[in-house]
Amino acid sequence: MANVYDSALTVATISQQAQTVLANRLAPLRLFTTDFSNEIRYPKSTIQVPVVSATAATSVNPTNFEPGSSVTIGKATVTLDHVVQFFAIDQADLASGKRLENLVKINLDALALKIWSLAITPVTTVNFGAAVVTATTITPGSGHLATLWSSVSKSQQKGLVTTSTIYSALIPTLTTSISLDQGAYGFENGVFYANSFTGAVASLRGFACSKEAIAVASAMPNIDPAVSSRYQVSESVTLDDLGMTVAYNIWGSTTNRQVNASIEVMFGAAAAVTTDTMALII
Repeated sequence: MANVYDSALTVATISQQAQTVLANRLAPLRLFTTDFSNEIRYPKSTIQVPVVSATAATSVNPTNFEPGSSVTIGKATVTLDHVVQFFAIDQADLASGKRLENLVKINLDALALKIWSLAITPVTTVNFGAAVVTATTITPGSGHLATLWSSVSKSQQKGLVTTSTIYSALIPTLTTSISLDQGAYGFENGVFYANSFTGAVASLRGFACSKEAIAVASAMPNIDPAVSSRYQVSESVTLDDLGMTVAYNIWGSTTNRQVNASIEVMFGAAAAVTTDTMALII
């Protein structure tokens, strides 16, 4: 007898929750140079992410209107890992009314946390130098925000991401305070928070950066047709705000009638331009 569960409801739940949970949790990825696609890739395959770091001088009263291009475009080699979040519900839970879709959000949270951890792996003092700010009491007027901004001021697109504790100190409490919108405190790419900085240099509590500091890439995992044909559901969802595509699969076990699921993506990150592009908070 087949497993009894509403696969259409589960599919809708995964798609909807992915759009909200992953988009919110991974919002700080907007601070980096990204190459997100739905191409099929294998574990440890590489992507060359173009990183634009400089352009030609702006002309005034030019006499030549076809001078060509002097844009400086480098590249960062990003190695992709197959990141998978597994979850399941057994026959006993199904019989008692529990459903697979009840487990979606917590597993998307876990997947987002792992992706963020991989994204900030290159954030080390070896790559970007010692901490610019060592105190955690970062509040408006403390001078720390100015120090962070100044350290990456050569960049035309600056952003800031901190722990939730530091971020909470920046939240406006008066109508005359600065709102944490894009451009707040001079950070054109926005001010964000992350729940964890595990994966980067020890004791990291945040950083200011330009888009050229880190390159991140994602792709779709390769699944052999002999395997995918046995899935009850095998689909993908592209996050509207980020452009990242994640795959999800649902299949049942004929042995124990357990319903299994996976949400997965190929993902990697690498340091790109490491001079005057990152200011660490430790």
